[in-house]
Amino acid sequence: MTVERASDSAAARAATTSDILLDGLFTGMIGALVVAVWFLVLDSIAGRPLYTPALLGTLLLHGGEAARQTVVAPLEIAAYTAFHFVVFILVGLTLSWMMSLFERFPIMFFVILVMFVCLQLAFFGLNVALGAQLMGQLSAWSVVIANVLAAAGMVFYQWKRHPSVLKSVEKLWQDSET
Repeated sequence: MTVERASDSAAARAATTSDILLDGLFTGMIGALVVAVWFLVLDSIAGRPLYTPALLGTLLLHGGEAARQTVVAPLEIAAYTAFHFVVFILVGLTLSWMMSLFERFPIMFFVILVMFVCLQLAFFGLNVALGAQLMGQLSAWSVVIANVLAAAGMVFYQWKRHPSVLKSVEKLWQDSET
C-alpha cells in the first residue's frame, strides 16, 4: 500500500514549527474556552456560577470525598482552569501537527477521525469513572455536549487555517470509489 502525497503546491506547503505551535495554541484555547463558557452558562442557569470548575478543582486537589461538599473557591477554580487549558492546548498542538501532516498525506483524515472518537470516548469514560464520586453533580450529557462543541470549534478553526484539506478528503472518497 502506498501513501499518496497531495499534488497541489498550496496544499503541500510545509508548515513551520512556529505555525504548528501557534495554530495548536489557538486551537486548544478555542476548545478550552468553548467548554468553559458552556459550563459557565449551565452553572449560571442553575444559579451557581463557577460550580463546575470548583467541583473539578476540588476533585483534582483534594480527591473524591472532598468533592461531595464542594465550595466555590478561587484556588480550586484556578487550579482546574489551568489544568483544563493545559490539556486542551496539548490536544490543540496534536491536532495542529496532524493537520499539517494531513496537507501532505490525505490519509491522515482517518487518523484524525479516530483521534476524535478516542478523545470523546476517553472524556466520557473519565466522566463515568468519576461518576461514583460526582453522583448527580456533573451530568454525562453536559460533558458530551461540551466536548462536541469544543471539537466543532477546534475543527472549524483548523479547516479555516487549512482550506486545501477539504479537497484532499474529497479526493480520498473519489479514489475509494474507483
